[in-house]
Amino acid sequence: MRRLLGKFTWTPVFLILAGFVVFVIWTSEPVEKVERKDLVFGSIHPADPLKPDGPFIPYVALHKGVPGPSVPDFPLDDRQPDGDGVFELSADAGDGRRFYLLARFETAKQERYCSTVRLPEMRRAEDGVWLDAASGKPLPRQRITVDKSTHCD
Repeated sequence: MRRLLGKFTWTPVFLILAGFVVFVIWTSEPVEKVERKDLVFGSIHPADPLKPDGPFIPYVALHKGVPGPSVPDFPLDDRQPDGDGVFELSADAGDGRRFYLLARFETAKQERYCSTVRLPEMRRAEDGVWLDAASGKPLPRQRITVDKSTHCD
């Protein structure tokens, strides 16, 4: 046993450990480059005629493109806001420049009411912040009010 331990050196252990550290640093750099930045901030609220149908399950989602007759199965980002209805949704640079929000309230009677908000064309600045392409400024906070006019499935 002593003969075996006498031939053992710590060099391979240090080489493996150093290789692991280099691998972790190398793989973390691409993740930092595609870090998601917040695109839109806002809040979602039920309209007065909808309030008697509470309590609600709020939901808001960010989709790419323009609103159409059907809603895509998978949003870029989505949230179920807490009681205050405040949300922050983000997107990657590769997600495009056109986006829209789908806000939904599900009532205690399991009825769903939606509202769609088209966002202006966006661009991403060099520092990763999303800006309105026309004005060059960040989007103002979005306040979305959902009423009974649009029933969604």
